[in-house]
Amino acid sequence: MQQVIHNALKIVKKDFASDKLQILWTMLFMVYMGFATSVIIDNQFEHLDEYINPFTDFMLVFYAPLLGFLFSRRSFRYLNEDSYTRMLYFYRSIPVPASAIFVSRLMNSLIAFTINGIVLFGIVYAIGNHIRDAIDIPSYIAFVLTWIGIGFLITGPYIYWENMCSGKAYFRNSLLVMVLTAGSAVLLSLLGYSIFEFVAKAAMKWGLLSPVMWGSLIVGLGAMLLMSKFTYARQQTRDLS
Repeated sequence: MQQVIHNALKIVKKDFASDKLQILWTMLFMVYMGFATSVIIDNQFEHLDEYINPFTDFMLVFYAPLLGFLFSRRSFRYLNEDSYTRMLYFYRSIPVPASAIFVSRLMNSLIAFTINGIVLFGIVYAIGNHIRDAIDIPSYIAFVLTWIGIGFLITGPYIYWENMCSGKAYFRNSLLVMVLTAGSAVLLSLLGYSIFEFVAKAAMKWGLLSPVMWGSLIVGLGAMLLMSKFTYARQQTRDLS
């Protein structure tokens, strides 16, 4: 296992060395999204007990899996170059165990969730006067971690598609999961059940002891790990030609 982690770290370092600007582009995108969404989230915290805007649920569920991505050249070129398949073909041609590839993917996801979560939700909290009035920092951290747990859950299928599908199939499936998850969030909100309200009130009531936060993290991380294990088993037999 130690050797697998060592190889995975080498892959992660290689990815960052080959695309040094990916952290910068990712942070700039999250800064933009933070400014773009801060007004909506701030307004929702101000009127939390009065009404719930369905767009708030849609927006946060839509963003959740994006928190797990770094905006690299590979992620931008997957459609026209099938860059994920080319990446797998490259790693099969060198003496790197397949398990290290999956561990490196999980490491990249955790790095992305950390950077994106801090930048996006940090800006939202810094700008949102009503957010700071409604919720203290520990409770806000619980709120953020709950959404990151949801992001973990949704990231699992993306890991599978990266390793098992062509670029076009990956794009089609990504659109489908975005429509289904965001559409479900909006439908629940229209029926009177708001994910945002549920997560926010749980965080405000229990803070970092929130069972919703811990449940989201455990279920989300567990699902992402299980999907990675399942994908690892399937990927061994995939024909990359």
